[in-house]
Amino acid sequence: MAVLVRPKPHPLFAVVRIGVTVFLAVHVFVSAWLVATVQGAYTEGKPSPAEVHSIVAIDKDQTFVDVEVRNSTRLLLYVLARDGGASVPVSTEPADNATEPPDESNGSQEEEKAISSGEQTSTEPRDWLEWGRNSVKVSLVLLVLSELLMLSSFRWRHHVRTLMFLGALLAFSVLFPASYMLELAGDGDDGEEDTTATNTPGANIETVSFVHTNSSSETRFKWLGVELNAAFSGYDLGLVEPEKRADVAANVPENGSEENESFIAFQSTFNIGLGKNLDSLLVLPVMWFLMPAMKRPKARTPSVDEKIKLDADGNQFIEGGENAGS
Repeated sequence: MAVLVRPKPHPLFAVVRIGVTVFLAVHVFVSAWLVATVQGAYTEGKPSPAEVHSIVAIDKDQTFVDVEVRNSTRLLLYVLARDGGASVPVSTEPADNATEPPDESNGSQEEEKAISSGEQTSTEPRDWLEWGRNSVKVSLVLLVLSELLMLSSFRWRHHVRTLMFLGALLAFSVLFPASYMLELAGDGDDGEEDTTATNTPGANIETVSFVHTNSSSETRFKWLGVELNAAFSGYDLGLVEPEKRADVAANVPENGSEENESFIAFQSTFNIGLGKNLDSLLVLPVMWFLMPAMKRPKARTPSVDEKIKLDADGNQFIEGGENAGS
């Protein structure tokens, strides 16, 4: 059985390691760091067979978004035909609560709290995506510096290089995707609109536009990413006449009826993963094994013969000194 023998350290290996580390760091730095794709298709109903394809690529400076709609005519006609305000309540509260008049004093107190909280949170929100970009940039710089540290005689240099490598992987695989998700959550947060909606009478009634729905999802991990497959189907009340919406919400429409044509089915696939060039960083541990660094110089300990010679020289010095001849 063949065993891979690790080469002996050589000073030239340091130059090669530094060059490869800098090249890979620059190669990863200029490439896309995060790529998200969404592929959706209407499989049944009036908008079928419309498809929506989008891709989001994020690099060190910008966020690129590309959206393509295929068979858009059917989708456009569906959007124009449906009533966007059609909905039915999910659940109703007891009649006592529904007829109870609102407390004006509590309402004024809630408004004052909303105004004060709005003043406190009026500061500019944090740019999470920029914070994620900076964390990746710092990790790449530290990775290169840790390789330069291998030229020194620092005792823990190997451990520092390993930690910087793991830190770079953590920045790419955890910190940067998390910053992107926080950025999306921040963009979708609108406290003022939520406060206004809460103070509106009837805002606590939950409504839906689709009834008799079925949904399913499946998550699958893949190399440097995650894939989510989802399916949704139901009856769109926006395609039903207003006087028949209550009946459709209560009972499933019969096959062949006009209300049955409001059935919509949609399938989508969501992929989010790291850039294709990020796995090139995994070459570094292999390079460290094949091109080991020079050993740290140790303090030289005298041999037994040298110790005897030193002792003899010391005794000779004492005998020829000021005490000689006494």
